[in-house]
Amino acid sequence: MKIKLHLFLSLTAAMLFFGCASSNSEKLPAGDIDIYKRYRAEIATLHNPALRTDSQLKYEAALTLYKNIDFTYAREVSTLEKIFAARDARLSKVNYEKQTIIFLYRYKNKRVRFVFIRFNNSIIHSECTDQIK
Repeated sequence: MKIKLHLFLSLTAAMLFFGCASSNSEKLPAGDIDIYKRYRAEIATLHNPALRTDSQLKYEAALTLYKNIDFTYAREVSTLEKIFAARDARLSKVNYEKQTIIFLYRYKNKRVRFVFIRFNNSIIHSECTDQIK
């Protein structure tokens, strides 16, 4: 009886833990191949060299990706290269083989910011925010 109770409590705790941890369950994980089909127009807009990072079109494209992609799953720099334009990146100095990559898209008083920390060719941290000033 104790074993069944222990098993039941363990399973319940696991379900609660994973249920709470998946708050971004409606978002696609970065790196999912569906992203490149589903958000083709937005990705093309971000790669458009004629548009600046403070244009309305780039801001709206970035906001759509922010709302629909979970970038905490980004693990490789190549994933970022497929989604964002390299010319839009702000890069920090390389410090102990780590580098911060920031993509900032603004329009009027609104902004979407994607921050990634890379170690060699791997993404080890990501942070995405949107804000109205």
